[in-house]
Amino acid sequence: MERKTRFDGSVQEFACRVLLLEPGKRAVIRYDLDRDWHVGGMVFAKGGYTAGHFWIDRPYNVYHWMSAAGQTLAYYFNVGLVDEISEAQVAWRDLIIDVLVKPDGAIDILDEDEVPADLPPEHRGTIARALEQIVTNPKRLVAEIERESRSAL
Repeated sequence: MERKTRFDGSVQEFACRVLLLEPGKRAVIRYDLDRDWHVGGMVFAKGGYTAGHFWIDRPYNVYHWMSAAGQTLAYYFNVGLVDEISEAQVAWRDLIIDVLVKPDGAIDILDEDEVPADLPPEHRGTIARALEQIVTNPKRLVAEIERESRSAL
């Protein structure tokens, strides 16, 4: 199960299938789309799936969005902190900012307007680190995600 805690404290849970698990380190989990998802101006159709990549030591996670046929549609990075990777769940805290990387290499940074002015400095630092890591070399990250998704599926 994936457990996402939004910045406002609300919680979302998603039933997922574990594809790769290194407790306390990293996980890749699959979520099958039971409805159309609208993200950053894109629509990911029901029947497709995501391979969600999570690491304890990175300030982001990534959803590798794929069509039902396995075609890459996008890479969706969420700035956040992973609190738990275990047999029971992957639990993480969302820090608002998302980055959508399209297969053609286009990058959209989303939700910057939602960051509160009084965001604690440690969260601002996490956001800055995540954006630096994602935007500085997205090709390397996308290649890593693509390779790991394909080997885990």
